[in-house]
Amino acid sequence: MKTNLRLIGGKRLQSPNNIYTRPTTLRVREAIFNILNNRVENSNWLDLFSGTGAISCEAYNHGARKIIAIEKNKYNSKICLENLLSMQDIDNRKKDIDVICKDVMNWTKPNYVRNESSKIMDLDKLKFDFVYLDPPYNVNIHELVLNQIFNCNFLKKDSLVICEHSPNICIKKSTLWETIDVRNYGQSRLTFLINVQHS
Repeated sequence: MKTNLRLIGGKRLQSPNNIYTRPTTLRVREAIFNILNNRVENSNWLDLFSGTGAISCEAYNHGARKIIAIEKNKYNSKICLENLLSMQDIDNRKKDIDVICKDVMNWTKPNYVRNESSKIMDLDKLKFDFVYLDPPYNVNIHELVLNQIFNCNFLKKDSLVICEHSPNICIKKSTLWETIDVRNYGQSRLTFLINVQHS
């Protein structure tokens, strides 16, 4: 187990000691939450391919109201939960946070019964203000997942979807989403998308 992963502000998190987990870098996380600023406060946050939960923990620290993290690897999802449970004042917030060990590709299908995946929250009623997805860089499934997300009923009209991916990948235009910003940070690219039917 590695502990050299740290949050904005310096708190250390657990991280698996393997080559299969690639936590979002501190530089990228700082950029994301500088861009979002105080919009995160009281928001509902969905973290897809959550890994160690660094993004979820940052969302928690920036005042997100509800946080759902989806990670199919049992070991990583356990670490994700442990990291979230190590956050300040977590005892009063446990009902607002859930880590679900499911495959994102299934969980984001429009006809998937998501409510059965959480024992804490009624996911049929929960709409997300922010969706963050960080699929493996070497597997080009970004647009497939985005298509499923934008066809789901868990987005609000003004939800912001943030996709982290390799700079070698360019998210194509779609009738479902509009790209409003693209930022490059070394070996990472962030694409910010909104629903084309936003108002």
